[in-house]
Amino acid sequence: MAIVIALIVLLAGLAAGSFLNVCIHRIPAGESVVAPRSHCPACSATIAWFDNIPMLSYLILKGRCRSCGEPIPLRYPLVEVATAGLFAWSYLYLLFHGVPLRYLPLVLPFYWWFAASLLALSVIDIGHQIIPDRITLPLGLVGLGFVLFLAWLGSEPLPDVILRSLLGAAAGGGVLWLLGTLGKALLRKEAMGMGDVKLMAAAGIWLGWEMALFSIFLGAVAAAVAGLVLIALGRRGRQDRLPFGPFLSIGCWLGLLYGWRLVRWYLSLYGF
Repeated sequence: MAIVIALIVLLAGLAAGSFLNVCIHRIPAGESVVAPRSHCPACSATIAWFDNIPMLSYLILKGRCRSCGEPIPLRYPLVEVATAGLFAWSYLYLLFHGVPLRYLPLVLPFYWWFAASLLALSVIDIGHQIIPDRITLPLGLVGLGFVLFLAWLGSEPLPDVILRSLLGAAAGGGVLWLLGTLGKALLRKEAMGMGDVKLMAAAGIWLGWEMALFSIFLGAVAAAVAGLVLIALGRRGRQDRLPFGPFLSIGCWLGLLYGWRLVRWYLSLYGF
């Protein structure tokens, strides 16, 4: 049974990753993610269903379009594999962290939505330097559904859950907005995009104010480390700007799953 469930989770992740690729390609262009059918970006030929099977079709076609022979970007299979990995990670996390089996099918889709949204907006931010409202707004709305669901389960009283989520949205978005405003005043240039602000406001609904702030901290550390590595490798200059969305997404994901554990570990380094 465990093997069957694992296969279902991985297949669901691959299928979701295939749809994420559609979103990543079309949302920045302002296109519908539903219609028309998937087509080759190079020759516009409609992709047949048997050429649109996650991972398998890419391997069979050897990474090239059947119609024109143009290479299929490596991003497509990587997003599919990454989504499957995040789906499996979510499943294992919930399975081994005390979620009753009867509630697992109800809780798991929320974690999958959170992970898929962060992955999609990260890839878009890397490629286009934007974080679309078409991802962050649903992320916030689903987050509201998530906290209401937790209240229904009885983990916390409903007023406390709603208050924590509102404070999370205010803290996550407000802190980044304040940093961006101060940075723009001091540096005389844009220091923080509004997409980052909206991302942390939406994520704050899920995380609460404590983990929203901690996720920003984790994202800043990740961005600093990545920036130093890229500068050392000669891939970036000191004045080059890194998209912050992917690093905030890393912080949010770790904050949702391991936030309080990481906080306790960090404080223990200083004897607290």
